[in-house]
Amino acid sequence: MPPRPDKSYSKPKNFKGTVARMIGDFRTQKWTLLFVVIITMGAGVISVINPILLGDAINGLATNLSINPTTGLIEVDWPSVYKAFGLMLGLYSATALLVWLASFIVEKVIAVWVYQQREKVKKKLDKLPLKYFDSHQTGEILSRGTNDIDNIGRNFANVCTSVTNAITVLIGGTIAMFVTNWLLSLVVLATFPVTIFIVILLATKSRKQFKAYRKKYGELESIIEEDYSGYMVVKLFGQEDNSINKFDAVNEEMTEADRKSQWISGFIFPTMRFVYNLGFVAVSVVSGLSDGAQIGDLVTFIIFLNLLQSPFQQLGQMVATIESMAAAGERTYALLDEKEQDPDPIDAIVDVEDVKGQIDFDHVAFSYNENKRLFTDITFSIHPGEMAAIVGPTGAGKTTIVNLLMRFYEVDSGAIYLDGKDIRDYSRAALRGLVGMVLQDTWLFSGSIAENIRYGRKDATDEEVIAAAKAAHAHHFIKTLPGGYDFVLNEDGTNISQGQRQLITIARALVSKPKIMILDEATSSVDTRTEKAIQDAMEQSMKNRTSFVIAHRLSTIKNAKTILVMNKGDIVEMGTHEELLAKGGFYADLYNSQFLGNNPMGKENEHVES
Repeated sequence: MPPRPDKSYSKPKNFKGTVARMIGDFRTQKWTLLFVVIITMGAGVISVINPILLGDAINGLATNLSINPTTGLIEVDWPSVYKAFGLMLGLYSATALLVWLASFIVEKVIAVWVYQQREKVKKKLDKLPLKYFDSHQTGEILSRGTNDIDNIGRNFANVCTSVTNAITVLIGGTIAMFVTNWLLSLVVLATFPVTIFIVILLATKSRKQFKAYRKKYGELESIIEEDYSGYMVVKLFGQEDNSINKFDAVNEEMTEADRKSQWISGFIFPTMRFVYNLGFVAVSVVSGLSDGAQIGDLVTFIIFLNLLQSPFQQLGQMVATIESMAAAGERTYALLDEKEQDPDPIDAIVDVEDVKGQIDFDHVAFSYNENKRLFTDITFSIHPGEMAAIVGPTGAGKTTIVNLLMRFYEVDSGAIYLDGKDIRDYSRAALRGLVGMVLQDTWLFSGSIAENIRYGRKDATDEEVIAAAKAAHAHHFIKTLPGGYDFVLNEDGTNISQGQRQLITIARALVSKPKIMILDEATSSVDTRTEKAIQDAMEQSMKNRTSFVIAHRLSTIKNAKTILVMNKGDIVEMGTHEELLAKGGFYADLYNSQFLGNNPMGKENEHVES
C-alpha cells in the first residue's frame, strides 16, 4: 500500500478561489444573507447616528438652560430632554433588536450549510475508491468532515456580521464626523494610521502562531486516534511511556503556539486603548482651543473616537479567522474534488437471479502504486460451484485477487468475467450483493447480535438468523449471553472474544445466502476443534456456490477443486492438493513447512522461475 501523507493545517494555497467557492456554496440562501447584511448595516448606521443625537441633546440642554429670577434655580427644558433621550433609547433598542435578528437568521443559514456540507462529504466518501482510504489517515478524513466544516460554520456567522458592521461603522462614522465638525474629524482620522499599523503588525504575528497551533492540533488528533485505535498493541509492546511522551511533546508545542498567539493578540486591545487615550487628549485640546466648539461636539467625537477603534480591531481579528476558514475550506474541497470511482454504466446489469458463478481472470494487470506493478498477467478460471483456494506468503497478492473481484479496486488492464460478462458491466450493488464475505478483521457494529447477523440481509427472519448462527457454530455461545440474540455488542464487539466475533461474521455472511462465498482467513481466530466444525458447516453452505478461500493453514483447503499458489504477484502453481504435492514445488514446501518446520522461502526463487 502507498504511504499515508501527513496532511495538517496550513495556509491556503488558493485563498481567493477557496473563499469564492465558499461564498458560492451559499448562493441558494443569497437573499437571506442579503437581508442579514442589510439589517446589520442598519444597526451600524443607527450606532453612528446616536452619538450625533447625544451631542445635539447636550448642546441643546446647555443652550436652553436658564436661571429663574425668582428662585435663582437653573431651569431645564425637561420635555426636550425626555424627547431626545427617549429617541436615543428607542434607537439603541432597535440596534440591539437588529443585531439579535441578524445573528438569529445567520445561525439558521449556517446550520443549513453545515448540514449540506456534511451530506456532500458523506456522499463523496461513499463514491471514493478504496485506494483513497489507503492513502489517507482515518483521523484526517474525519477531521475534514467534522472539524473543518465546524470551523467554517462556527466562524462564518461572526465574519458575516462583524465585517459588515465594521465597514458600515467605519464609512458611516467618517462621513458623520465631517458633517459634524471637520477639524475634530481630522484629529480623529490622525489616529487611524497608527491603529492600522498596530492591527496589521500584531495580527500578522499572531496569525503565524495560530497556523502553528492548527498544524499541531491536526497532529495531536492523529496521534490520539492512532493510539486509541491500537491501544492493545501499545500495551503489548510496553510503549505507553513512548506514546505519552510523543503526545506530551506535540501537546506542549500546540500549547506554546496557542499561548503565543493569545499573548500577541492580547496586545491589540491595550495598545488600541492607548491610541484612543492619545486621541481623547488631542480631541479635548483641539476642542478647547477651537472657537465655537460646544461641549456636545466634544462628547460626540469622544464617542466616535471609541466607536471607530472597534472596526479596526474587528477587521484585524477577522483576517486570521478568514484565513483559518479558507484553510479548512481548501481541505474540505480537496476531499470533495477527489476523483470518484467510475460510475456504473447506464445499462448496468442489475438482475443477477440467474448468475451461475463462473469466474474468469483474463490477463489481469494491477498495481497499487504506479511505480511498482503487483500483477502483470493473472489468468485463471473457476467453474460454478467450485471451491478455489488461494495460498502463498504474505504480500503475494492473495487478498488483492478478492479485492479486484469485488471491484474494490479496478484492474489496470485485462478483464474479470462473471458468467462470461465483464464485471464492470454489472452494477456494483448487484455484483457485491452476490457475494458473502468473511474477513480476517472482524467488523461488528454497536447493536444486538441479531442486528449484526441481519446486517448481511435486512429482511432475514429470526429463524434464518438463528439458522445462520447454528451453521456458523455461534448459536451455543450466543444463548449463554445475557439476552441471547438481543445481547448488545460494544463498538466493534469488544465485549465478546475475538473468536466469538469471528463466528458472528461468518453467520452474517451465511444469512445473506450468497451465490459466491469469499473467506479471507475466516477461521484464523478460532481454535482447531471449532475450526473443523466450521469447515464442515462452510463446506455444506458452499455447495453449489463458487467459493474463494484464502488460507494460511493449508490443511483446511485440501478439498479445494483448484488451489492457486501465488508469490510476488504471480500464480506460480495451480492444481489440486494432491497434484501440487506431487510436483514437489513451492506449494509442497509451504505445506511441509507447517508440519516439518522447513522454510520455503529459501527455495522461493527457484520455484518462481520454474
